[in-house]
Amino acid sequence: MFGKIIPLILASLVLETGISHAQAMMDFRETTYDFGEIEEGTVAEHQFIFTNTGNQPLILSSVKASCGCTTPSWTKEPILPGKSGHVKASYNSKNRPGGFNKTITITSNASKPTQVLYIKGTVIKLAGLTPLFTEEDLRNSPRAEIPRSHLQLGKVQVGSSIPVNLMINNTGKTELEIKGIHASCRCLSLMSGGNLVIGANSRGTIELVFNPETLGESTYGAHLLSNDLVQPRYEIFITTTVVPKQDQSSMVKEEPSKISF
Repeated sequence: MFGKIIPLILASLVLETGISHAQAMMDFRETTYDFGEIEEGTVAEHQFIFTNTGNQPLILSSVKASCGCTTPSWTKEPILPGKSGHVKASYNSKNRPGGFNKTITITSNASKPTQVLYIKGTVIKLAGLTPLFTEEDLRNSPRAEIPRSHLQLGKVQVGSSIPVNLMINNTGKTELEIKGIHASCRCLSLMSGGNLVIGANSRGTIELVFNPETLGESTYGAHLLSNDLVQPRYEIFITTTVVPKQDQSSMVKEEPSKISF
């Protein structure tokens, strides 16, 4: 009796182990593409290529851009192991002069279910059009630079309030004024609700507060609004995994001290 049961148990364990290791894997050649300078009105396109390096068919269930100006298309049919697929990003630069930095979030059945792609560049105005600002205005403009515009917060608890310090450099010749923030969700805001002024050729810190509401891993986009004439809307991203409320023994902090970037 036992001689028959033991082989069955072993066979079951081997089968279960094989199933647990059966998964699709999405391996991109690149995850960031810089268009450089493009003329205003151009629809800039780039195709991100990936290969399924797993042992199961790969299926992309969702591909979403961080704004309506970026339109993605992608391989719809299942990608077999060893085969390649693509995600194409199209950026419409019409009436959008200045720098841009956008994300495309992919959801799939891969071992890493969420993958974020990035496109960036600078839109220059076409010759012959009346400029909004003179060359002197642009030379004397404040210039916002954020050393870390993609913020990785790790795991946070739903309903918690996460203070975030974000460092900003003003490399321009006049004062930089942060006028507000426009986020893709209601979960991100200025902590003080007021303006932040950073002197010319100086460094400052803006205080944000992140209030996660939706469970799971997500990337949120937001624009910092300023008086930078060249790039008045500076895009930042927050990637985090929101988990349910935990007890005090959990390693996830419910009310962490300020996170600085």
